[in-house]
Amino acid sequence: MSEINPHDAAPTLPQDRETLYHLVWSEPAERITVLYGISAELLAKRCSEMRIPRPLAGYWKALAKGTAPAIPALKKGKVVKVGENDNPSMQSSAITASKAASSVVQNQASVTSNGYGLINDLKMYLPVSSVTEDGYYKPAKKKLLDLNVSDSGFDKAIEFLSRFIEALGKKGYRVTLGAPGERLHRTDIDIKEDLKVGGYRWDNLWRPYTPSIICVGDMYFGFNLAEMTEYVPAKKVKNRYVRDEQMGRWIRGKNIEYLIHVSKHTLPTGRFLLQLYSPYSSAKWLVQFRQTKQCGLISQIPNMISAMQKAVPLISKLLEEARIKAEEWCVQRDREFAIYLEKERIGREEEAYRASRTELKSIMVQWAEDKRLEQFFHEAESDTATLDVQQKLQVMERLQLARQFLSEDSAIERLLKWKTPQERLNKE
Repeated sequence: MSEINPHDAAPTLPQDRETLYHLVWSEPAERITVLYGISAELLAKRCSEMRIPRPLAGYWKALAKGTAPAIPALKKGKVVKVGENDNPSMQSSAITASKAASSVVQNQASVTSNGYGLINDLKMYLPVSSVTEDGYYKPAKKKLLDLNVSDSGFDKAIEFLSRFIEALGKKGYRVTLGAPGERLHRTDIDIKEDLKVGGYRWDNLWRPYTPSIICVGDMYFGFNLAEMTEYVPAKKVKNRYVRDEQMGRWIRGKNIEYLIHVSKHTLPTGRFLLQLYSPYSSAKWLVQFRQTKQCGLISQIPNMISAMQKAVPLISKLLEEARIKAEEWCVQRDREFAIYLEKERIGREEEAYRASRTELKSIMVQWAEDKRLEQFFHEAESDTATLDVQQKLQVMERLQLARQFLSEDSAIERLLKWKTPQERLNKE
């Protein structure tokens, strides 16, 4: 299967109209400009001259989600000659070469949306990324397929992914990256070949932003591919751990009893682990396929696809059970919330009743006190009639000061401001 490799020498942009049409609908413009060493403006101009429709903005994101519109047909039309190809001999050779590659481009156009574009991204970003002391790629880019691989095992990983995606495509299954809004969860992967021994720290692994997804009909499966590690004698050379072959021979021989300490480290084995899992938090399902010295991973691809097909009804059942439980929980929560609101209502009514009754009793007490005070002032003013003028003035002045001192809302004023329980509730 032929693939476009961004690290090859930049080829010539196809001059055949149909070939270029298939190319622009199989690869994003940014990748085409890199592959052919041209500008985006030149690509747009060439398509315009050849009357070739191009993808609109947002098409490739929609394609990754499976919501892209249909590709418009290539209509017949008059093609404007391109100046740089006015030479008939150049046109003839270019058209001959492009027709030879036409079948390859058309074939790629049918499978790019099935994950081959994501493989090309791995080819573009991983070889130029940083490498850990263990030899594993750790790219800064996070929107890539979920792959942890060493620089020495990269080609094997690409070969497996190509075969895997090809087999999925034949079944009509798509490979894409999960979108942040889909709430799909990624499951971590333990890449130790022997789980019983020490070694690689899980936090050293590269992690993508979103899980890599296989769309089996309406069901989604997540997957991780990783090169496994083994805990072996190693030494550090130029900031990289390498196998200590001499020490490895010693510990396998009779001299092991004399070796008090052997420096070991986790290093890639060249053998791979594929982990398939359910990306739904409410449906737990996981299966692993390990490459061994006797059994390769590519030969297990039919078993991988079969495992997903068999898991579809199981995961569907788990999701349905989770949906029912969620609905029951919502009903229960609504019922409990309704009970809570009823208790709150009753509590507010009781509090309003108590507050209104307490205030009314206080007004009744003040009413009697106001009557007693009024009687005191009335009798005091009457008694001043027997006093001389000077004393009468003095007493009246003191009574006036006393009235001012005791001035506050009267029982009548408080009664006008008093609210019934219902009035208090309505105010709230």
